[in-house]
Amino acid sequence: MKRKFSFMFLLVMMLMIINLSVMPVVKAAEEYSFELNYTGDIVINEEKAATVILRGTDATPHAKVRIKVDVTGPATPKIMATDSSGVEHDIAQLGYWGPDTGFQVGGTFENKTPIKATFSAAGTYTIKLSLINLESNDAVIVSKTETIEVLEDKSNATNDTTNNTIEKLPQTGTSIGEYIIYAGIMITAIMFGYYKIRKVKV
Repeated sequence: MKRKFSFMFLLVMMLMIINLSVMPVVKAAEEYSFELNYTGDIVINEEKAATVILRGTDATPHAKVRIKVDVTGPATPKIMATDSSGVEHDIAQLGYWGPDTGFQVGGTFENKTPIKATFSAAGTYTIKLSLINLESNDAVIVSKTETIEVLEDKSNATNDTTNNTIEKLPQTGTSIGEYIIYAGIMITAIMFGYYKIRKVKV
């Protein structure tokens, strides 16, 4: 009876360790995310109003971040955004949005930044927005790549933005592989203890 009780106790402990090892990996799908919203087609030399949205969902706080802006295509567009002082900045030329010292993010929020974009050449463009951590050598926290088609005129097909992709870097800290290793070590230790108990009782 005692042997059976010891085995059940060790089995319960083993299951608890495995459960605790896996639990920290389960998190919200996305802490931070970008969204670029506009309506209608984009035509060369016509200013297009759009909105860039940065969202946080119970997100890990960062004291100094900035938004990196990478644009590739047939020509460099003009993408204007206005800061809190009323000063306009061409973020396509600058390559970033936000003060040099960065700004704070964290928790649950939604920041909307109106922009005005003008493209001087037709063709396919990609706009990549990346939230970078200035306190960690500009490490990318999350990024989104938007693919858009700039038309010669409005007679062409409606813009298709289904190729948008969101890229999220792996979270720093303990990986799932490390948790599996730790669980394996603990299971081995428990089984060794059980073996010793049986040997003593025999």
